[in-house]
Amino acid sequence: MKTRISAMIFLLCAVGTAQVARAEDPYTARVADPYALSSGLPNMSSGTIEPYLSFMAGIAIPFSQDATFRDGSTPTVDRDVDYQNKQSIGGNAGVWFPTRNKLVGFDLGVEITGFIWYPDVACCRENFNGVPANNSQGFEGTTTEIQGIYVGSNFLIRRPMAISEAYPNGRWHPYVGIGVGAHQLAMRPGGARGAEFANPLTDQRDTSIAFMGVGGIKAHLFKYVAAFVEAKYVRAFHDDLNTDRFGQSLAFQGTGLILNQYESTISTIFVHAGLSIHFDIKP
Repeated sequence: MKTRISAMIFLLCAVGTAQVARAEDPYTARVADPYALSSGLPNMSSGTIEPYLSFMAGIAIPFSQDATFRDGSTPTVDRDVDYQNKQSIGGNAGVWFPTRNKLVGFDLGVEITGFIWYPDVACCRENFNGVPANNSQGFEGTTTEIQGIYVGSNFLIRRPMAISEAYPNGRWHPYVGIGVGAHQLAMRPGGARGAEFANPLTDQRDTSIAFMGVGGIKAHLFKYVAAFVEAKYVRAFHDDLNTDRFGQSLAFQGTGLILNQYESTISTIFVHAGLSIHFDIKP
């Protein structure tokens, strides 16, 4: 009987000692309270990750760039091609990792992003998609219809702000990142004064590598739903773009497509706003 009582007392003492040590261990305290503050910096539980899915829409603002035509004996350059500002839509899928304790309050993330836009060149730009009209003061030619597609990956860093248990890893955060991806332009003449041809836009495509810089701010509306605004800068070089340089593919003439090849470095700023769904996965 005394042996049993002694064993029970020893067991209770061991359990009590372990609990005291656990309470005094700063690492265990951080795990127990993932949103506690240590030395003024936010902390989170070890192993917590934050995946997200986003939808966005906005505007694409292409920079005016040179077009170098090589269809003659001597290359000719059309300066400041007037690509139009057009609508853009897309989406992101990514994940944030719990690295802020090691990076002075910052988190690292990675995402896949993709979006589409339409940087058309309006009719009629002389020596790009039109020529001076006969016996008139104006021009004749075609609209150059363009569809742009970008798909790539970004590496991100953010600073979580207003951390609380009500929102996963902070109620809002600014972020920046860099990335690389595939930049594709599909082009076709748009017919006389913009009248569309029947041929699909996918007939003439050129794909190249592009580099991206991105920055934005995201704020949670609800626990797992956030709104964001971000700006992207994308730069790509293409050596196989096409346009009906002299407006010869006029729909009413019944001719086939007449295309002139050119190369160009194209830079575009995208301004997107959207909503994202976040998930708080804990170990």
